[in-house]
Amino acid sequence: MKVDINSIKPSPYQPRLIFDVDELKQEIERDGLLTELVVRKQGKAYELIDGERRLRALKKLGWKTAPVRVVQLKQGIIRRSVYKLNKIRENYTVEEEAKYFKKLTDESMTPWEISKELNVDFHWVLAHLNIFKFPDSIQKALWAGKISVSHMVALENVIGRSIKEARIVINEIINRKLTLRETKKIILKQKEKVEEMRIDAAKKVLTKVAPKVVKLETAKDFEEAAKTLKKMARKKQEKALTPKEKAAAEVMNKQKLEKKKLMEKERKRLERLRIREEAKKMAQRFKEEERRRIKEEAKKEMKINITEVQKEMRSLTGKIKKLEKAKTSFLKEKAFFLEALNFDCPHCRNPCVVYRKGDRYLVKRSATVSIVPEKPVVPSTPNTLPLKRSN
Repeated sequence: MKVDINSIKPSPYQPRLIFDVDELKQEIERDGLLTELVVRKQGKAYELIDGERRLRALKKLGWKTAPVRVVQLKQGIIRRSVYKLNKIRENYTVEEEAKYFKKLTDESMTPWEISKELNVDFHWVLAHLNIFKFPDSIQKALWAGKISVSHMVALENVIGRSIKEARIVINEIINRKLTLRETKKIILKQKEKVEEMRIDAAKKVLTKVAPKVVKLETAKDFEEAAKTLKKMARKKQEKALTPKEKAAAEVMNKQKLEKKKLMEKERKRLERLRIREEAKKMAQRFKEEERRRIKEEAKKEMKINITEVQKEMRSLTGKIKKLEKAKTSFLKEKAFFLEALNFDCPHCRNPCVVYRKGDRYLVKRSATVSIVPEKPVVPSTPNTLPLKRSN
């Protein structure tokens, strides 16, 4: 199916901000458009679901129409399809993904709903949305790659606690070019300081209040007490460690971090595979829907063709009957005509035929009767005519 190229509108859920179509334009010029655009009907126009780069390339090439496949999908499926199909081809930039998530929140979707619908980690979505809590200078630093999204994920609790404090840490990351590991150490130290400040503030208040013995009654109380004791035990163990033991502990921590990185890498790989599988299934579903649509259209066309053939047959049958009647009438007239033309000549006493040549009617001797006689021969003088006497 081909439609006017100007009637195809870009998808409002397209995360891409930059489109490089020069190479694709050359491929289309050389090989033609191999894959049609996927659209849905929106009033008199068509909304693009898949094929933004192809559409832009076709417009640059001056195409007036474009081949499309029209599908009917729910809003949520369209959002997910546009996001995943583009991500499979090439990963989004930080700016593209952040602005896309913000667009969805502007449409009243929560970060949790976005993560569930697009099957993206919740903290990853929140980190992208937290970018817009900072001034333009910090946003541009993120777009330029001076700070990674992983830094923003690590800063999640700091941002929740104080934007001012988070800005100080981000400026430190930019100025000192801190790695993710170094950033996490700074955040941990700040967290410990905050906890100490809270404890000191609580002590000042508690000195004015009579101490109250806390009783452990519920399972939750015991769990909280166990966590606190575990933290205290870990701190005492760290203080009691020798330099060698500390070095060994650091090595173990590094190994754990490496293992965690490998697991994260494997998780991302599996996620990419799963996304590819979903995209394949989606493409297969599109193909099946298109196949069903083509079959239905073919059936309709066959019905129309059969009806037209039946009408034509009836018309031909009527014409054949008319021709048969005309043939019967012609044969009767022919028999009469032959009988009228064939006669026994009184002069030569042989069967003769009267035929016409120009304005004259001539008689020809013939053993067989023919309506279209051969080229007439000038008849000799009949024997019945008297001969002239010579003097």
